[in-house]
Amino acid sequence: MSPTENESVLQCLYMPIQELVTVCQVTYKTCLYLSCYALNEPSVPVPSDRFVVLLRVSTEKQGADGLGVAAQRRDIDLFLHQHPEATVLKELVEVESGGKELRDRPVLQESMDLCRSTNSTLLVAKLSRLSRDAAFVLTLMKDSSIQFKVAAMPSATNLQLGIYALLNEEERRSCSIRTRAALAAAKARGVKLGNPKNLENWNRTRKQAARKFADQHSNLIWSLRNKGRTLREICEVLNDAGITTAKGAVFNPVQVTRILRRSPNPALATA
Repeated sequence: MSPTENESVLQCLYMPIQELVTVCQVTYKTCLYLSCYALNEPSVPVPSDRFVVLLRVSTEKQGADGLGVAAQRRDIDLFLHQHPEATVLKELVEVESGGKELRDRPVLQESMDLCRSTNSTLLVAKLSRLSRDAAFVLTLMKDSSIQFKVAAMPSATNLQLGIYALLNEEERRSCSIRTRAALAAAKARGVKLGNPKNLENWNRTRKQAARKFADQHSNLIWSLRNKGRTLREICEVLNDAGITTAKGAVFNPVQVTRILRRSPNPALATA
């Protein structure tokens, strides 16, 4: 990008709320009022060889299995291998949704505070590890007291990272619109959506659970039925005894009928 084009991008990004913002020939709407001249101008010089590493996963399960963290650490290691002079002061692992506000992300706050106190750069594997929300990322980039580095985009400055965040958010929005439109068109053509195999497995598991539950109570229910009790009377016996349905509810005649259909009558089997 030439100096003139770069200057044009900076000027068009500094616009009031809800005005159109043109970045790299793409039109966006933004709800920010940011001076982009401050995005890439740290208040103090930040050494390029000192880093605080931040790894983020969204759920406890991702953090427990270590797969998400391992993939990010691999990207970080590749970056550090290409910069042998680099020093990692500390590595922090955050288990939080990227959609939360900064005040609700204490680990991110800690990493940023550490960068300020040690005059270091905050290093993440990918831009999405900071957040998937462009407004959030641009707000971080506006903070001139800290520099950010993304291992997947090692040459990107704070300003460029802010622009990438806008581009990524627009691409996700476009992909979502295209996906919904494609699914709607397929459904209109009569295509059955979803994975039939998954549905078959779910139905099989559900039927097995229902049969197991019926077998547990069929002897009592059939004995009452063979004595001439009505369905409603059988429900009263079961409910008075504290026996509940598979979902923990009280019995009604429909549920008793289902159990009778799923299990054979013991009296007929011994006849």
